Amino acid sequence: MKNVNVQYFVEGEDEKKLINTLKNQLGVIQSGKVQKLNVIENKISMNILRTLKKGTVVVLVFDTDTGKTEILNKNIKMLNECSFISKVITIPQVKNLEDELVRCCNIRNITELLNSRSKKDFKSDLIHVTNLDSKLREHGFNINLFWNKQPDAPYQRIVNEAAQIKINIK
Repeated sequence: MKNVNVQYFVEGEDEKKLINTLKNQLGVIQSGKVQKLNVIENKISMNILRTLKKGTVVVLVFDTDTGKTEILNKNIKMLNECSFISKVITIPQVKNLEDELVRCCNIRNITELLNSRSKKDFKSDLIHVTNLDSKLREHGFNINLFWNKQPDAPYQRIVNEAAQIKINIK
């Protein structure tokens, strides 16, 4: 996927920060623009679509802990019908970002990653940390274990296509 425009749509600022770290500092996922847009709860507007270049690969990153699929399915269908979008890649986070990070790092609880006081503090700590790449390395982050599970119902029909954006996988 070299020399391809990639547009990531992510649920929140914490995912945005993590994806920017994964592509820029760690170099383990495809480069591209990252925009905060919760595709589970919000329809992708025509104004957003107009900003995409012809041939863009759209990557949707979303949590699977809400049980809501109606708007997500409409977004996927609409994107697949856009002639100027070359591909839509879906990445369901099972169940959420915190669970994904616990699965791919040598930690038992998400608070261990950044020495957060609580799960609630973790999101804020993640957004504000300046050395996320170092923290991920320190806790043995493994891109092969990140975004590698298939989601349960009602998301079971949405294929986890994260392998298509991962690079340097060993």
